[in-house]
Amino acid sequence: MTVEAMISSLSQEDKRLALELLWGSIERDAASYTPPAWHGEVLDDRLNNPSTEPSLPLSEAMDVVRRRVNERRSSS
Repeated sequence: MTVEAMISSLSQEDKRLALELLWGSIERDAASYTPPAWHGEVLDDRLNNPSTEPSLPLSEAMDVVRRRVNERRSSS
């Protein structure tokens, strides 16, 4: 079974959990991680054009992202 097939068979909640587990794995081994080139471009853009939104703790920022995703889903 391919990774794509495994992912497509997961529920939305399991996909979210898998994403968090994968991200945690990348964070734990950050020294050997090489991000894609476009990450640098996005960071440069954000540094040169900072948001006017207030900074939030990660847990609150994740809540905002989840709310926005849910709003988009319900409006589709």
